[in-house]
Amino acid sequence: MKVKISVYATLREKLQWKTKEVNLNKNRVDLLDVFNELPDLKKYVIENGKIREGFMILINGINIKFLSDLKIKDGDEIDIFPPGGGG
Repeated sequence: MKVKISVYATLREKLQWKTKEVNLNKNRVDLLDVFNELPDLKKYVIENGKIREGFMILINGINIKFLSDLKIKDGDEIDIFPPGGGG
């Protein structure tokens, strides 16, 4: 199963990549399984097994806050936006 991950803003600067394609050797995975495949990304986004406050994550363009099931399927695209700041 292949999943495309895209990161934005300061997260892109920290990781030094824009997109990655992840190959998962499982038939059914959830969002945390994807993060486990990318430890460099996981350290910024996940804390104590949960997504850090302020991050916006979209699966196929839909904010995960509006999804009841976070299972990932072959070909899914995940976009990750870090907390915004400024003033």
